[in-house]
Amino acid sequence: MIIFISGASGYLGSHLVKALSKEHQVFVLIRSTSSLKRIENYCADVICIDENDALESAFSLHQPDVIINTAALYGRKGETVSALVNANIGFPNRLLELADKYKSKVFIHTGTSLPDDISPYALTKNTFVKLAKFNADRSFKFINIALEHFYGPDDDNSKFTSYVINACLAGDKLALTDGLQQRDFIYIDDVIDAYKVLIGNMDKLDYFETVSVGSGIAPTVRELVKVIHECSHSKSILEFGAVEMRKNELMYSCADISKLKKLGWQLEHTLESGIKATLKGKE
Repeated sequence: MIIFISGASGYLGSHLVKALSKEHQVFVLIRSTSSLKRIENYCADVICIDENDALESAFSLHQPDVIINTAALYGRKGETVSALVNANIGFPNRLLELADKYKSKVFIHTGTSLPDDISPYALTKNTFVKLAKFNADRSFKFINIALEHFYGPDDDNSKFTSYVINACLAGDKLALTDGLQQRDFIYIDDVIDAYKVLIGNMDKLDYFETVSVGSGIAPTVRELVKVIHECSHSKSILEFGAVEMRKNELMYSCADISKLKKLGWQLEHTLESGIKATLKGKE
């Protein structure tokens, strides 16, 4: 199939390019300011979408069967709300319109498991999904992936798992909350396998569907930190309770993976084996 992937310069997007380009013709949609470092050695065609008509020209020329949107702006670097709206609502909505116009078969949107009131990121990501559902009179399938916290080797340093891993490896003291929040942590390879299973089973999916992607297990943040600490043989001092919980802290998040399992997906990595694989990638 012909697959368009947006956000391919990011961690998740680049792993999808690597995996899917082995079986399909993959085109990456990227801006000229984005780094190609993560995808430069993969067999994929790069389409620069800076110009106003570049995106539609790409759809018209290549007629993609599948669009996978992994582009996202998290707001971790002080970006404005307008920037978040443009990245998390405006851009994917344009992809959606073009997918409809050029008769694509399926649109896979990388969403979030987080509720609206956690952050502007979560609110804008979820708003796009609601808009897509509101305008659901189209011929292709829309699959929203409610993605839990994924991690792996060479992940972005701004993420919590990366922060803890880097601090433990450096022996730095870690000031943390009580760590009683329960989160679903999933290793990157298992995430990629979930996308592959969804693409391979498009005929079994509804025309509008949200599919949870995670491990289906929700250890506490404290348990995660202790696993990282032990697996890295760290000498870091862990100060649980040194940081107050956020007022709107989410205390429980866990994927319902029953749909994925029915489609043939299986979790391959436990939390411990995933952390060990991540640490090995840093050697």
